Amino acid sequence: MITDQYIQRQGLLGLLCAQAFTVCLHWSHLPVWLWLLAVVVFVWRMQIYRCEWSFPNRFIRGLLVVFSIAAVIGYFREWYALEPMVILLLIAFLLKLLEVSERRDGIILIYVGLFGTSSAFLFDQGIVASILGVVTLFLWLAALVILQTTHTRYFSSRVIKIVGGVLLQAVPLMLLMLFVFPRLGALWSVPLQSSSAVTGVGDSMSPGYFSDISRSRELAFRVRFLNGEPPAPKDRYWRGLVLSQFDGRQWRRFNSEQEWLQAGEFVEKYHNEPGDLSLDYEIVLEATNTPWVYGIPLAQLPQTEFKRTRSNEIFLSEPVTKRIKYQVSSVLNHQVNESQDELRRALLLPVGLNPQTIDTARLWRQQTNSEEDFIRLVMRFYNDQFTYTLSPPVLGRNSVDEFLFSTQRGFCEHFASSFVVMMRAVGIPARVVVGYQGGEWNADDQYLIVRQYDAHAWAEVWRAELGWVRVDPTGAVAPDRIEQGLFDSISEEEQALMDSSLLPSFAWLNRLALQWDSFNYRWQRWVLSYDQDTQNQWLQELLGNVTPIKLALVLFIPAFILLTIFGILTLHGVRKPSSRSVRLYQVLQRRLHRRGVEVLPGETVSQFCQRAGNALPKKRTQINAIEKVFNQLLYQKEQSLDKVHFYQLRRQIMDL
Repeated sequence: MITDQYIQRQGLLGLLCAQAFTVCLHWSHLPVWLWLLAVVVFVWRMQIYRCEWSFPNRFIRGLLVVFSIAAVIGYFREWYALEPMVILLLIAFLLKLLEVSERRDGIILIYVGLFGTSSAFLFDQGIVASILGVVTLFLWLAALVILQTTHTRYFSSRVIKIVGGVLLQAVPLMLLMLFVFPRLGALWSVPLQSSSAVTGVGDSMSPGYFSDISRSRELAFRVRFLNGEPPAPKDRYWRGLVLSQFDGRQWRRFNSEQEWLQAGEFVEKYHNEPGDLSLDYEIVLEATNTPWVYGIPLAQLPQTEFKRTRSNEIFLSEPVTKRIKYQVSSVLNHQVNESQDELRRALLLPVGLNPQTIDTARLWRQQTNSEEDFIRLVMRFYNDQFTYTLSPPVLGRNSVDEFLFSTQRGFCEHFASSFVVMMRAVGIPARVVVGYQGGEWNADDQYLIVRQYDAHAWAEVWRAELGWVRVDPTGAVAPDRIEQGLFDSISEEEQALMDSSLLPSFAWLNRLALQWDSFNYRWQRWVLSYDQDTQNQWLQELLGNVTPIKLALVLFIPAFILLTIFGILTLHGVRKPSSRSVRLYQVLQRRLHRRGVEVLPGETVSQFCQRAGNALPKKRTQINAIEKVFNQLLYQKEQSLDKVHFYQLRRQIMDL
């Protein structure tokens, strides 16, 4: 029975290590001030242990609580969201360490720590986070073992053996629950802060918008093609949103573009011709906190939860707050029928803005014989006069005029915006489309990696005989951007502005990054994407017609067998723990048994050793010395038997 209820040195070390790992698991979404609070708490607790400081009184504890709540209110825009709830949990978790003095408090802290560890997977379920989560779980269980025992080192072989055995026993049950137990949706839901989503394509665009996004190497999505090689780089346009409303500086979506297109209307509006090229592929999209998804036009998704707008955008009913996987079938050369209302909307321009652009466009149209010639003239103008740059100059009120006839330095949004304005000025329906273009091919695992720096804007113009046709004026200025990607189309000075810009400069390092991405992709595709549909398909292949009885048998019979085996092994292995002195006394009994001296029932150590000395007179002096040591160990302080004396005494016994 444990009589000392206060936490000893090893127990405190276990709590501090496990708590530090738990806080580090949340590194991706913790504000800086919370890291400072964690450092203050850890230093304070160590000073308490060293008897340099005392436990904080009620006033200081109240002051810390008020400061923490005020910091949360000031940092987050709204309370009812996931991040502030988790931050409040971590604050309480950290401050609790300043009250922990007894084992009961330490056990409470362990339970809260286990909950805090699991909450980290709400934000990240990657390989690194999973490995760190298992390590943190191991540390918490080790701390629990330390608190329930005495005189045990935190990282001793005994602790490792106990915790490792518990975790290994949990693996079969974990796999059974993963593959067989019904994949239920979340029983509770708290919305994610919009600011926490990875920066990506939004529903508006202004000068400088995409040049900011393109500085990031963050992952946007991965694509695996199911029926052959990927399309050529010039065809890798991942269409997202259509921006048709222009106020002279910013492009936005029309509200009416969110009207959903019914199945019959889709067939009437979009139709394919014999011989149309098609692509089948699978996209694993990272969390964006936005409801739209991406695909090569014309994208057709068999999943019923996706809806299409009249501008051929694809939406979900809820924002994408976690990684999702969906399959797409795209037709590359499709025909489009468009209503007159939508065509008129694609001609609107703000009154009184960018007059030089409008006058120049109308003059050039008069000098050309057809709309095709006019488009070629504009593209040639871009090719001859403009520079593609990640750091374009700031533009004023007449942003298009300043860009076309003054700065002539811009990024994709500048070229797409000015091109659409010039088309509309001469009566050609046009609109801006935003999404991603290109991607990095992973030859080892045969999939495409699309990152945030692949974010792109281009134009669509209406041709009566062809429908909406993609025109990318950026390709006229920087064709390398379309064929090879952003990194190879900008200068070394601008490459330095991008995150992790050194990776593409070293072939071996870039290959290592691709291999690491392959591991992450496999993890996401086969583990994190194991949803209810995948489980139902696997169970149907295993059981045929899935009935509740079959499912119960598959779930409970293996679980019963595993629990029975674990129970038998546990009961069979139960024995009273023995100290070093007891184990040495057992060795002495076995040694003297071989010399013909048996221990009698109820015989004390002294009686046994005296009788053994009488039976072995030549060893009497040695046996008396051993008897003296055993009496000191068994009836005084066992701690006096260190490792050196343990082996010396054992050597004396073995010499009998």
